[in-house]
Order: sequence, then structure tokens, then C-alpha cells
Amino acid sequence: MNEAEKLSRLADLVRSGVPADVDAAHDAAERARFVEAVSRGAGRAGALGRVGSWLRASPLWSALSGWPRWSFALAGAAALALALVTLWPARPLDYAVEGAPSAAGRYIAATAGGEARLRFTDGTSVALSPGSAMRVVDVDAAGARMLLEDGRASLRVTRRPKARWSVEAGPFAVLVTGTAFDVSWSRGDGTLRVDLHEGSVTVRGPLAPDGLPLRAGQRLVARMREGDVQISSGDAASAADPAPKALPPAGTAAQPREEKTIGPGDAGGGDAGAVRPEGSRAEGAPASPPTDGAGPAAPAGAAAAAPSWAQRVAAGDFRAVLAEAEQRGLGGVLERGSLDDLVALGDAARYARRGDVAQRALSATRKRFPGTSQGKAAAFLLGRLIHDGGSPEAAVAWYDTYLAESPGGPFAAEALGRKMVAVERTAGRAAARPIAELYLKRHPRGAHEPVARDLLTP
Repeated sequence: MNEAEKLSRLADLVRSGVPADVDAAHDAAERARFVEAVSRGAGRAGALGRVGSWLRASPLWSALSGWPRWSFALAGAAALALALVTLWPARPLDYAVEGAPSAAGRYIAATAGGEARLRFTDGTSVALSPGSAMRVVDVDAAGARMLLEDGRASLRVTRRPKARWSVEAGPFAVLVTGTAFDVSWSRGDGTLRVDLHEGSVTVRGPLAPDGLPLRAGQRLVARMREGDVQISSGDAASAADPAPKALPPAGTAAQPREEKTIGPGDAGGGDAGAVRPEGSRAEGAPASPPTDGAGPAAPAGAAAAAPSWAQRVAAGDFRAVLAEAEQRGLGGVLERGSLDDLVALGDAARYARRGDVAQRALSATRKRFPGTSQGKAAAFLLGRLIHDGGSPEAAVAWYDTYLAESPGGPFAAEALGRKMVAVERTAGRAAARPIAELYLKRHPRGAHEPVARDLLTP
């Protein structure tokens, strides 16, 4: 039944309940009084004014003009009631909590022995894994804004027009309208993981300020400590990372002592050299496998069909990238490889804990592509690699280099926080306090906020 049919039916119901012997003059007077009352309401309340406009434009208004002998006032009241129902704001959603008897207000904590579940009145459900904690920040008619403080949550969001839901985890936000996904947040190491099963979501945060869209079947892993974001297919991610912490964090292992520590003023070491980027290309162009003449070129068809190094890194195939680079000749890759290949090689080396190769790849990226975002980011990555390798004092120079080149870059908070930690370790708390004050001023909710506040505590 469309709108016109509904209004016509309402008019029939009103007509059937009113006596037929109604004075025509009285009917006309009541009609005029009703119109005048609605018009006056437009000046007092926007909603009532919209009711008047809606009534005059509706099919019911034309139908009423043809009924000379029935009470217009009663019909108008019925139409007004219908209009108010249509225009009245929708009621906010409500929800019930199961499995968390200690839930206080909007804070829900699942026990260590079982999961907790939130059930919203629109059919949306949120399951919290054992030991997880979530806070419902805001609820309205369109959806809810939730804060995952720690742990894992599985959401099944009901699709509705104008639905609006979000899950915040640390500095990240997952924006959804109707979908099914799992999100986990580890407050200890600053790792976000999103597994999307249905629909689509957008993930925003300091490592993705413009938002990263995900499609069904994809996984996103963002590591604040390492400054890395990876998106992979669910199958590839499961193969490379079957357990939550199976994927090696970038740069976390101490590097062998025989490796050379490269400083911001060094030439880059090895045979990366200061060579012109004759094999380079513009950012965003398709990656082409570099060769150094050590072996025959691969057939064109085979090269086109092979996945790029960046794709292999996203799939977790780090050692295959390293093996292919060594087969082609590592020196030639560093001297003539494309920007994408250098970045992928550096990532693969860091994840595979080949600090020597990672340093050379990052140094080559800076030397050959200094004005690119990847070249600037390499300064931070070199600092972190050296810092985690046991040389915090040498890392400070790289952090300063990155902050000078990219003061508002995606790693700015992490670079300043790591510099604070490195200075405190090498020069003492007093030397680190000015950095802590600057950190809290720039990044009051950053991952290093507890460390900064501790340094400023007398």
C-alpha cells in the first residue's frame, strides 16, 4: 500500500465514524480554523510548520475538499496525528548485555572464563571474547559508537538505511554501516587486527589518516610500535599468520653485532652506492622486476603473471622476496630497482629479521628517492631498526631526521616517543623530560603517553 492509498484509507475510516448531517457552514469554518492553527505553528515550531506544508501537499488535502458534509476538524486531527508519527524523531536503539554480570553502566568486561554479548534492538550483536573489555560511548537511532579497550570483538551489524556504527580501538576507528567482521586490539603492543567477513568497512588512524577501505575476505593488521599497516586476503593471512602473534613484528629482534650501524650522514654502505636512478620510475607506476645482467631475462608473459614483491610481502612470503633479490643480485636491485621493489625488499628483510639487508634497502631508498614519502619514512624505519638492534643513541639522529623532514608524517608520534625513550635510556630522565612535555603537547593520546607522564612525575 503506497502513501496515497494509506491516506485515502485513513480518510475513509474518519468519514465512516462521523454523522452525515453536518452543517456545511460549520464545516467550512472548522476547515479555516485548522489551516490557520497549522500556519501559526510554523512560526513557533519548525516541526509543526512542516506538518502544515506536508498536509497541504498531501493527497488527503485534495480528498478533503470534496467532502462538504462531514467534520473537517476531526479529519484534520487524524491527519495531524499521522504527520507527527512520520516526522517524529526515531527512538535511540537500546541493548542488553549477556554474560557480563559485572557490567557497570556502559562498560562491559567479559570474564576470563566466557564471552559477553551485546544485543541491540535492531538485531545487531557484538560478542566479546573472554578477557576483553568494551565501552559503549554513544547510542542513537542510527547505531552506536563503541570503544574496544582491549581484546577481541565479533560484530554482526544489521543493514539499515542511514545506519552508522563505529568501533574505536586505541588510535584507530573502524567505520561500518552493515557488515560482519572481527576486530582485536592489543593495548600492550599497539596492534590492531580487522578480519572482514561480509560487507565493507573503512579503517582510519594515524597510520591511515585518509582511511583504508576493506572488502569481504580481507585482513588488516596495523602495528603502531612498528608503524606498519598490512592488508591481505584472509587465506593468505591465515597461511602467513595462523596465530595472533605469529607474524614477526618489524624490527623487534636484536641484530647481529657484526652489522654496521648506518648513520644519517653515511653513504649507505655496501654497493648501494651513490648512483643515478636509471632503473627508477615514478611513484605508483607498476613495479618491474629489476635485473643486473646476471641471468637471462624472464619471458614477458611470465613477468606479467608473477605477483609483485609488494604483493608477496602483503601475503607474508618474505623469504621468497629475499631469495629472488639475492638470485638477481642484491647489488643490482639496490642500484637499479624500482621504488616499489626497494620498499618491498626493505619490508621483507625487516619481517624476516634480516637487519643487514633491511638497512641497505632503506638507505638505498633514501639516497635514490629522497623526496618521496617512502624515502622520508625510511629515516624513521632506519632509526627504529637501529634502536631495536641495541643502539638507541645512534637511533636518535634518525628520529630527528624524520621529524625534520616529516613533522606531520604518519610516524611523527612514534618517532618522538621513541626518541624520548632513547634519550631517557642514554642520557637520563632529566634530559628526556623536555621531550616528554613536547610529546604530551602534540600527542596527548599517543601510545607513549604513559611513559611521558611517568617521566614528568616528580
